[in-house]
Amino acid sequence: MLSIENLDAFYGKAHILHNISLSVSRGDLLAIIGRNGVGKTTLLKSIMGIDVVRVGRIIFKDRDIANLKTHEISKLGILYIPDDAGLFHGMSVIENLRLASGKKDIDLSLLEKIYPEIRDLLNRKADLLSGGERKIVAILRSILTKTDLLLLDEPTEGIMPLIVKKIYSMLDNLRKMGKTIVIVEPGTKLNMILGIATKIAVMSGGKIIYIGEGERVMEDIDKIKKYLFV
Repeated sequence: MLSIENLDAFYGKAHILHNISLSVSRGDLLAIIGRNGVGKTTLLKSIMGIDVVRVGRIIFKDRDIANLKTHEISKLGILYIPDDAGLFHGMSVIENLRLASGKKDIDLSLLEKIYPEIRDLLNRKADLLSGGERKIVAILRSILTKTDLLLLDEPTEGIMPLIVKKIYSMLDNLRKMGKTIVIVEPGTKLNMILGIATKIAVMSGGKIIYIGEGERVMEDIDKIKKYLFV
């Protein structure tokens, strides 16, 4: 689905990412974890071509997207949900969902399977939702778009533990339904993210210093915690 090869990224003259290489298969949920300021968000923005200068290859479904503009990348089937959720303020939840789907009449049955309480939010303004509710709606909105790859930037940061569990449960269900997901989280979320991730990558100083999947992650858990200082 996604292959990143020898990627460097810059903000102006500031060199943020150094020789990043990783791959994501269809149906993966890759969790990229690390302390604040190590380049996790920059990596997602590099995939989307937001604000950064990129050097290297970013292959999405056999096409190099490293030289494409953000709107062109989005049309290919990648959706980026920033830490502020990216909803349109002043519009209701149902209006946000209609805009995403391009349809006035939306079949809510699939959304209800993922989050049964969605009908309680439909008529509320997006800017009046709690932080956790905004993240939930943003994730549900992705179901209504032609999205093959979902990129989430710290979707549970500052969110109550109960809502964090709901968000992770939603993401787990989406993966089981066939969505491919890359999620960025701080190292403090390690224990919870282990329950849903198929692959774990650890970032430090703009580099990937560890990547593993399945049983290997559990075998290396002490090493991973040392990398994260948790």
